[in-house]
Amino acid sequence: MIRNPIARVWGSLLETRARLYAEGRLKSRRLPHPTVSVGNITFGGTGKTPFVEWLARRFRFDGRRPAILSRGYGRRSRGVVVVSEGHGPLVDAARGGDEPVELARKLPGVLVVVAEKRAEAAEEAARRGADLFLLDDGYQHLAARRDVNILLLDARDPFGGGLPPRGRLREPLSALARADAFVFTRIDRAEPPAAARRALAAARPDAPVFTARLRAEGLRDENGASVAAASLGARRALAVCGVADPAGFAASLAELDIAPEETLVFRDHQAYGRRELARIAAAAERTGASWIVTTEKDAVKLWGRLRTPIVAVRLSVEVVEPGFFSFLASRIAPADAGRETG
Repeated sequence: MIRNPIARVWGSLLETRARLYAEGRLKSRRLPHPTVSVGNITFGGTGKTPFVEWLARRFRFDGRRPAILSRGYGRRSRGVVVVSEGHGPLVDAARGGDEPVELARKLPGVLVVVAEKRAEAAEEAARRGADLFLLDDGYQHLAARRDVNILLLDARDPFGGGLPPRGRLREPLSALARADAFVFTRIDRAEPPAAARRALAAARPDAPVFTARLRAEGLRDENGASVAAASLGARRALAVCGVADPAGFAASLAELDIAPEETLVFRDHQAYGRRELARIAAAAERTGASWIVTTEKDAVKLWGRLRTPIVAVRLSVEVVEPGFFSFLASRIAPADAGRETG
């Protein structure tokens, strides 16, 4: 039962919206190629971006031409923007969004397109040769149909303590029923609670449940080159992040044995203007830091704008169970066949 009246009203509105889409009273569009959605139901990092990167790399390895479709949260542009044609970013984070630009830097051969409406982004990507779509943060974007709906859940706190204003749920737990597969992330830091597993089984008993590790792989500089953390360990560092899960960033630094003199925490998707840059520069001078460590999505907005050298923590994801891609293939093959005959 939802006890808070604000949460109850908000939850009811979201459930009504989802029901209208399910009944066809609100229209959703089928995209021209097989579509895999990756999302979550909590505000806060579950590892969506590294997970989408991992999927894109695998599909590219399998000979597909994947396109990542995103809203481009935090961008100052409107409409359809091609962030990458597969050869690196064509626009900056202000126009393309921080996470799409981050993905564009790391994924050769992968299209990245942003738009308020994913269907419009899909049309543009299809014109440029895409044959499979990855909806980044697509769980709540019900206007675009998907062939596989993957729901990521942070094993440390899968349901975020309920709906706002007290909790971090983006929609009621009834939304679990839309998932085709569940993935508990960060299992290297916590075991998925038994109560959460029971909730998934009750909501969607036929959906497989997978687990994934999310690890700090190392450090990268602006050119994408690897930087050994040990080589920087003797020099003072300043940490900077503008993410939904600062504790996760701190844990990643600990994995790499990085102990910053100070950590500056900004809001998620922070746009770094003069004031924020001045605050970072002042903190670097105050602490005597000779380098700055940040997240990859913050780095694309900070590189080249400060005198102090900046490196980014590179995250990698790995699904533990070997059957994950077999499951995806079982859903994508019929989608391919259906579009060919349709």
